[in-house]
Amino acid sequence: MKKIRLFLESRKDYGVIFLRLIVGWRLIAGTWPYASQLKPMSEIKEYFIQIHLPVPLICAYLSVYAQFICGILYILGLWLRPAAFIMIINFTVAVIAVHLLDTIEKSFAAWVIMAASLLFLMNGAGKISIDDALKGQAGISGSR
Repeated sequence: MKKIRLFLESRKDYGVIFLRLIVGWRLIAGTWPYASQLKPMSEIKEYFIQIHLPVPLICAYLSVYAQFICGILYILGLWLRPAAFIMIINFTVAVIAVHLLDTIEKSFAAWVIMAASLLFLMNGAGKISIDDALKGQAGISGSR
């Protein structure tokens, strides 16, 4: 049992990168049609009007591009904590405005992305990330 624990402990950063890749991929995939203009942003605007969000077109652009950009940052492990903070705000609004009374099956993606974002905010990107590489460079340049 001790060997298994040591084996898993020495590889814990692989779990973080796997979660970053999956959540980042989901964020990008969900927003790509709108960010790339394959679908009109007016679809999201109309939905936001139906759920009574203020300034629906601005909210649509903010949500789509925040998710798209943060998805890229999650995958890279770059500026992960600020990106996670933005996604926590985005998905808190989504849960409250859209999913609060939904079943867990319907709202699961929003809850999981919010939970993963909380983990990223608290724990950072892990060792397999650009954030960690930049932190290492800062430590090297700071010691000269």
